[in-house]
Amino acid sequence: MNKFVCFLCTLSLLFISQSCNVNKGLAGISPEKALSGVQALLGGATGSAVKGFAGNALKNEVMKQVMPKGLSNITNILGGSSEGTQALGLLNSAMSSVVPNVASPVLVDATKGINASDALGLLKGGDTGATDFLKKAAGQKLSSALLPALTEKLTQNGALSAITSALGGQASSLLGNGKPSLADMVTNGAVDGLFGMMANAEKAERANPTDPVLKEIFGK
Repeated sequence: MNKFVCFLCTLSLLFISQSCNVNKGLAGISPEKALSGVQALLGGATGSAVKGFAGNALKNEVMKQVMPKGLSNITNILGGSSEGTQALGLLNSAMSSVVPNVASPVLVDATKGINASDALGLLKGGDTGATDFLKKAAGQKLSSALLPALTEKLTQNGALSAITSALGGQASSLLGNGKPSLADMVTNGAVDGLFGMMANAEKAERANPTDPVLKEIFGK
């Protein structure tokens, strides 16, 4: 019986030791340092997500997963013809020029607005805790900023008319009858795509930090 008790004690000490090693960078961390860590996490994640919209954003795996069903149906149809493929090129061009320019300042400002008193909780909030917080804090503002900019660009570069033409007789059922506009669908997809890419980047940085502050915080 004594040997069994000793065995349990050894396991408990080993578990406690491992837990302390995993979280050693968070022990006694100041609010200011925690804030620096959160801002480093989100800064890197924002940069990674913005790069995801350079080039063919519609082919990005995260975008494929979060794309609204209506937009997914449209892109699948367009990909089946040469005219549709050209229209998709215009859609990608609009997204790659608008999304990074509009999203970056919104996300940077929201990151700067995080309170030091909240930062430690975000570091402890799981693999995507900081991104999840930012999405709640700035998601609607980002959508409001992107919608008019994307609407204007899709009209100016001819993407809207090219897509409508390429869809032919299916255009009215996919884009009419009270359904969300193309700009609405692209905006929703862009916002979800951005935060999805940020979440992936945050998770990767937590696991293998490259930032000096984060290396210290996460004990790498």
